[in-house]
Amino acid sequence: MTEGHGLLTGSRAVVTGGARGIGFQIVRRYLQEGADVVIADFSGGPEAVQALLDELGVDPARIGSVTMDVTDPASVAAAAEAAEQLIGPIDVVVANAGILVLAPGLETSLADWNRVLQVNLTGVFLTCQEFGRRMVARGGPGRIVIASSLFGVRGGVENSAYCASKFGVLGLMKCLAAELAPHAITVNAVCPGQIITPMIEQLSRDRSAARGTTPEAEIARLESTIPLGRLGDPAEIADTYVYLASPLARYTTGQELVVDGGVQVG
Repeated sequence: MTEGHGLLTGSRAVVTGGARGIGFQIVRRYLQEGADVVIADFSGGPEAVQALLDELGVDPARIGSVTMDVTDPASVAAAAEAAEQLIGPIDVVVANAGILVLAPGLETSLADWNRVLQVNLTGVFLTCQEFGRRMVARGGPGRIVIASSLFGVRGGVENSAYCASKFGVLGLMKCLAAELAPHAITVNAVCPGQIITPMIEQLSRDRSAARGTTPEAEIARLESTIPLGRLGDPAEIADTYVYLASPLARYTTGQELVVDGGVQVG
């Protein structure tokens, strides 16, 4: 387990989609670095909180959860209010919630297209807007970190809706970075490559069923495209989120950080 260095001591963070996958690891690392954290998730928040309490032994007052549907403005506003009731004014927001639907572009249904864009793009917009307004009203400072993807900077087969959403959040990030800089609020994005998450595990199962292979063979195929020779660990991605929320990144805004084991250069 990564040891903390107090990089986020005094910070109060909300992580959407924080009950599983990379989001869960971000919550863990933020707690280790001294932040108080609220998990904002559609489901699974209380179980994730208990798992982290059992593992880390932190003060229960430093972590909580709220139910949040990122596609519903009323739900986002209610979750923001509840989060601030739990730990105080939020100065770090991680817009991480997202979904993946695999289908070739010509075969993607309008319903699936709308669902992916609604969660991955509109959900990020609503999250940033709600918490950003609160930060501005308090006079800043603040940090907003958005989850994009390697597929937010390059294309990929069967990824039309997902790519469109992840490209979209980078444009949103750059605009918000420019608008919020005068308020001492930085806005950046992280673009993970192929990481060991439930999403990748499901992807390998789906592709193995479609191609007549095995999930293990699909994972090996992914690894063969990565110069470092392996899938990333969610904790390695979470470290990037620590950096962007910490004083080390105080002069960094409007940037997308690609963390992909060298795929882009290999």
